[in-house]
Amino acid sequence: MKSRTLTILFAILAAPTCTARAGACVPPTGFTDTPPPKIFREQNFVTHTEIIEVPRSLAATRAAASRPLEDQIHKSDELPGIAGTYPLTPGDFGATGSRRLDCLTDGSSLVEQVLLSDTNRFRYIVWNYTSEKAHAVSYGIGEFVYEERSENETRIRWSYSFALDDSHFPGNFGALGRFLFRKFFLEGDYATMMRGVLASIKAAAESTP
Repeated sequence: MKSRTLTILFAILAAPTCTARAGACVPPTGFTDTPPPKIFREQNFVTHTEIIEVPRSLAATRAAASRPLEDQIHKSDELPGIAGTYPLTPGDFGATGSRRLDCLTDGSSLVEQVLLSDTNRFRYIVWNYTSEKAHAVSYGIGEFVYEERSENETRIRWSYSFALDDSHFPGNFGALGRFLFRKFFLEGDYATMMRGVLASIKAAAESTP
């Protein structure tokens, strides 16, 4: 029973140092820049992880992952793409604490903020979804871990964790709802998106001399 309520329209990849393209994204009417939600240790997250091996150096791999979101996340039959980004803090997005608005191709938007950024880890939180179909989720946490396995080989481990809203389906179904969310969305359409983004990072890195 693959419910459309599980097709949550907010595919998002945090890419350090990329900037918005002029006119591609502006804050929607009535937008309020709110701080990120608090992360509770006891929160029941639904998590999925994808891994890819990139036959390039850590530096080349990180550079490939830093391309604009519009070049990495494209619209599919089930999920929207990224139309553009809008900075909410000074400077480029990528440093710890930097925040931006992301506009999706379906007309909705969301906000993301960097929680941690160093040589080998990039962790971020996503919230403030405007799509009605995203009411099932309170917030999401993404993390890239880059492992330099040799001079010309880097492993990327990308994990995404969602905190469901207990007042909406499927979060209000408890453990069963989390299972349904994982089975029919996170391990389906969303995992497909994640694998596509990682493949695009690998292809971009491999195109580097």
